[in-house]
Amino acid sequence: MEDLWIILAKLGLSAGSFFGFMLIAFGLPGNWLIAACGLAFPALGIGWIPFFILLGLAVVAEILEFTSLLGQAKKSGASKSGSWGAFLGSIVGAIFFTSMIPIPILGTLLGAAFGAFLGAAGFEIVFAARHRSEGIKVGWGAFLGTLLGKTLKMAIGAGQCVLLLAWLWGFFGNA
Repeated sequence: MEDLWIILAKLGLSAGSFFGFMLIAFGLPGNWLIAACGLAFPALGIGWIPFFILLGLAVVAEILEFTSLLGQAKKSGASKSGSWGAFLGSIVGAIFFTSMIPIPILGTLLGAAFGAFLGAAGFEIVFAARHRSEGIKVGWGAFLGTLLGKTLKMAIGAGQCVLLLAWLWGFFGNA
């Protein structure tokens, strides 16, 4: 039977990984928090390799989110103003829509994408002095890029959680 401190540590790390997953939708470093939970693996007798796998997945998640947003923005013709608008709009949208749509992750995800659309389109029209149709095109690109990037990042975060829980609770036979 495991010591009480080990069980409590595993429960705390499990909760930390779930909390990290919830942070991802808000654009906060949830993938990194999940990976950081893996720092306790050596103390629990699991070893360093699972931690490095979780860390590598966090890096992949950041790269995919960035390249999907950048690719869609570039494809739609975004300027620096539109990029800043998409960034700020996604944060405001995620916060606002989280309370508006009662399905926890869905509200935040759609809010971030819709906020990116409004921010990019608005900044393109106001600060880059572009025509409304161009602003809407850039906004649509920001919407798609944000939705794709956050979805990929959350999918990787879910995978990180599953792996962390599997290593913690001995599903791979080494805990």
